Amino acid sequence: MARTVLSLRMLVRACALVLVVLGILFWTGHAFAWINVHMLVGLVLVIALWALAGLALRVVPGLAAFGFVWGLVVLVFGMVQTSLLSGDAHWVIQVLHLLVGLSAVGLAETLGRRILAGASLQPT
Repeated sequence: MARTVLSLRMLVRACALVLVVLGILFWTGHAFAWINVHMLVGLVLVIALWALAGLALRVVPGLAAFGFVWGLVVLVFGMVQTSLLSGDAHWVIQVLHLLVGLSAVGLAETLGRRILAGASLQPT
């Protein structure tokens, strides 16, 4: 299981890097043709978060449940963000989008650490 958890954490990290780079490009007015790639990579990140949450159900059930809910929040917020606070105030939504996404990455990292710590405490 440790290998699976580590692989999922690396996938989340790689997705986060791609998403942040694309997000910076979008914020600076470039690479709008890559929005669908951004959305696909975001979906992959959420699926990896859900996989970690599934593995964490035995170790930290409350945090795992939150991981499932937060993944849904990330997906919904990412899909509707362009219609929220249009105009000059849209930067607030963009910052919230970044924070929601980075929170998902942090949650995935926390779940991964807790799974590995819980697995090491289990008798073999």
